[in-house]
Amino acid sequence: MKIWQHWQNRIRHDFKHDFKQGFKHCFKQGINLLIPPQCPGCHAIVHDDGLCGQCWSRIKRITPPLCIQCGRGFPYAAGIERCVRCLTQPPDFDRAIAGFGYNAMSRRLILGLKYAKRHDVTPAIARMMANAGGECLQEADWIIPLPLHWTRYYQRGFNQSAELAHAIIKAAHIPADKYRPDLLKRIKKTESQGHKNRQQRQRNMQGAFQVTDPANCIKNASVLIIDDVLTTGASLSSAARCLKKAGAKHVAVLLAARVG
Repeated sequence: MKIWQHWQNRIRHDFKHDFKQGFKHCFKQGINLLIPPQCPGCHAIVHDDGLCGQCWSRIKRITPPLCIQCGRGFPYAAGIERCVRCLTQPPDFDRAIAGFGYNAMSRRLILGLKYAKRHDVTPAIARMMANAGGECLQEADWIIPLPLHWTRYYQRGFNQSAELAHAIIKAAHIPADKYRPDLLKRIKKTESQGHKNRQQRQRNMQGAFQVTDPANCIKNASVLIIDDVLTTGASLSSAARCLKKAGAKHVAVLLAARVG
């Protein structure tokens, strides 16, 4: 009797799961017929929510050899692991991985998401990030989007890093309980980093973050920070430094794009 009940429950569960998945697929296909998906780069009709072939070819690829710490590309196989900047002025994070390089096409996608609320670009960017950072995503104990100050969040209406983090976790099939945006808070309203040099950015970001971890989850944990663009790394270094002071053993960053 117990065996029969077990199989009844199993069949019922499988039927519900298959029905839900089938319904979602049919619903998506119906929406795509009514409103065909468009390439977020040029608005050409595409088969899914990704880039068209022409826009994909315009994305700047990041290929080895790379600095193992900041992810900067070497112009040739130099036989060294770290770039000169990481050897002389190492960032506070242990590893940085980017989905692609920063050029005209990637700039258009990222700024579209960040300032024009082009949320349709998120899945395409997230898939490239998930492909590049698969190892870090699997190894991380906690995944944290780089937080915005509440005033910036109020102005923008959303955190682009959180949007990307949600989409990456879905694309890479990462357990949802790894996502912990509550563990890091931005407590300092910093000035825009756009026109500052490296030293000015570092000064601007001092004391910008605070760990909010009453359960001591950070201690001895491997943390992955999600952000959109790495320029000098001042914001991410400040966040990593804060996490390490709270006891994190390893802090990596996964980015949509990196400059340089």
